[in-house]
Amino acid sequence: MKRLKFAILILCLALVPFLQSCLDNDSNVSSLAIATIKVIEGQNYYFAIDGGEKMLPGDTTNIRNYKVKDGQRAFVYFNLLDDKVQGYDYNAKIEYIENILTKGIIPMTAATADSIGDDRITAAEIWIAGGYLNIEFQILGTSYPKKLHMVNLVQSQIGNENTEEGYISLEFRHNAYGDSPDRLGVGLVSFKLESLTLSAEKGLKIRVNTIYDGVKYYKIDFPTDATNLKVARQPKTSNLFNERIY
Repeated sequence: MKRLKFAILILCLALVPFLQSCLDNDSNVSSLAIATIKVIEGQNYYFAIDGGEKMLPGDTTNIRNYKVKDGQRAFVYFNLLDDKVQGYDYNAKIEYIENILTKGIIPMTAATADSIGDDRITAAEIWIAGGYLNIEFQILGTSYPKKLHMVNLVQSQIGNENTEEGYISLEFRHNAYGDSPDRLGVGLVSFKLESLTLSAEKGLKIRVNTIYDGVKYYKIDFPTDATNLKVARQPKTSNLFNERIY
């Protein structure tokens, strides 16, 4: 089991009632990985774990009414199975799949800047893994369920001061749609980097209009290999913002 620790995020899953133990326990073993769903055909799929491994969902009896979507990022709660399957690093019984907000990068023009917004948002953690830029963020809002929030990663086409040789200039944007900044909520979003030309660049430079420190710039270098990953905890997403961020 020790070999999994470099590729799989292992947590004591106190937030998930039916998962009571950690990977190192001898009985009722449960684990958590951040992965991308890869559809083979129809509803057949596997999980591309951020460390580069492939995990087959060999037992999905606990998964009901889950809509499989190619490229969807997710927290995957699982127990490893003893049976090995050719072509896969791991075979697992899947206990639960929790989708992570997954989006592409969009252009920002003078015409779209207002709708994209620039409300305050804090990037608590930023890392690149699995071909995605992953951001754990904090935003302010109310408990009113109809007050939606939107987050985007944009490439500005109207000029900016966020340029540096070797780095692709991006902006992490938030639109609170006028929601009152009463309480703090936490979320996680993954942005697919496929649309960017990465080969000749060092990394990303990201502008963020933070909650507490105003505008800040973050430089994120591209990983040099599969082991150069930012290990991230599952954000304790406030129920205040569940299903309200898109």
